[in-house]
Formats: sequence, structure tokens, C-alpha cells
Amino acid sequence: MDDIIIENLSISFPLAQGEVVHSVSVRFQHNKITAVVGESGSGKSLLGKSIVNLIPEAKISGTIKVGVQKLDGAYKDKLRGKGIFYIPQNPLTALNPTLTVREQFLDLLYFNEQDVSNVSEIHNVLKEYGLEDCQRILNSYPFQLSGGMQQRVICAMANLLHPKWIIADEPTKGLDAIARKQVVNIFRKLQENISCGIIVITHDLQVAEVLSHYLVVMESGLIRECGVTYKCILSPKSKYLNQLLSKSLYRKTLLNRGEGK
Repeated sequence: MDDIIIENLSISFPLAQGEVVHSVSVRFQHNKITAVVGESGSGKSLLGKSIVNLIPEAKISGTIKVGVQKLDGAYKDKLRGKGIFYIPQNPLTALNPTLTVREQFLDLLYFNEQDVSNVSEIHNVLKEYGLEDCQRILNSYPFQLSGGMQQRVICAMANLLHPKWIIADEPTKGLDAIARKQVVNIFRKLQENISCGIIVITHDLQVAEVLSHYLVVMESGLIRECGVTYKCILSPKSKYLNQLLSKSLYRKTLLNRGEGK
């Protein structure tokens, strides 16, 4: 099993706000999509970053494992990319502004010991994510692409690497309804194509409902509720999830899916 298992994880910033994530334990199921939801300051993004060792200034205690392998600092760095692919909130920050998209694809393949001569595979994966004008995309610098295109390029890169896990931090933040739907479809396709586990960190309960199999609800550095998404949405057990549903004026909708989709 390649589940990500977190046990008694605490995250603190000793010189700033102190402890911000408080002894949380959760299991993320491989080959499923889990949404981690909560308001700003809930600790959801820090939880995701702690898995891939992206908060070096923080003091982290507890255990993070992939399957039976404990993730220490060195092993986390080794896994990042082909093992666990992290997509930050702003897709532009995940791309090198000084290199064309073509150069970044070739670097990705080279550093992960894959065939850099197979340009047709790059074209195929770009088209898979709706980027038909491959030559223009590959010859472009990241800033010359829209945010939606940047997101698709990153997902195409992940598709090429076939990581075991993808962690996406607020992939729909700031997008309109049409763009949010497109991102949902992209992540569904990505999960189906490479059979990976995906953790989507989001404040958007509607995105969580339509995209995820499982839901983790965080508030003030604590997990308030977790379970199968549609069950949590239809029958929330925690006061906090009830409040989130009420604040967003969210309308519960029966989903025609079974447990874990």
C-alpha cells in the first residue's frame, strides 16, 4: 500500500506564531482524491507542504509515512517530483520564468532519468490536457501563457512522471466558475490516467464535493471531521463543517456515487 499516513503531526514556528498545527493524524488513501478543506489559517496548506518538506523554517514533530516508509528530511527530498509531485497555489511559481516550456519538459525528463528524445510523447500529453497548439506552447515562456494554460502544463508534466502522489494547493483559487470546472476535469483526467493518489487543498466546498472521494476538514490546526466526501456533505457531524456549509450558502446535493466513488 502507498497510502500517506500522518500520525501526531505538529507544526510550529518558534520565532513567530508558535504552534499552528496540533498533533493531527490522518490517512490519505492511494489511488483516490482527498480534499483538505478549511478557511484561511486552518493549517491545510502547511499540512500539504510538510509532506514534501517545503517549510524548512518550521519545527515539525510526528510521523509521516508513505506505506511503511517513514519520510525523514532526506527521503522527502528524494521523493519530491517523481514520488510526490507538488503543485503550489500559483502555477507560475512552479515554472522557471527564464526557460521555455520545451526546455522545462526536457529538464524534467533528464533529471528523472527518462528519454529526452521522445518529443512526440510530450506533444501527446499536452494534447491530452487540451493544449493542441503544441509548438506554440513549447516555445513559450511561462509568463506568456494564461493561468489555466500554466496549470495544464504542470498537470502534463505530472502525467509524464507518473508520480505515486500529487499534492495541489488551492488549484481553483481566484478562478471563475467555468475555469474551476475545467480544473476539476483536468485533475479527474490526471488521476484516471496515472492511477495516483491526489491531495487537493482547497477552501471551495463545491470543488471538494464534485472532485474528491474523501474529505478532511481543518480548523485552527486541528482536524474537525474526515470521511467519505458525500457522506460528510450530506450529514456533517462537526459544528465547524456545518458552519462552513452555512457560510458558503452551499446547497447539499445528493451524489449518485458509492463510497469513495
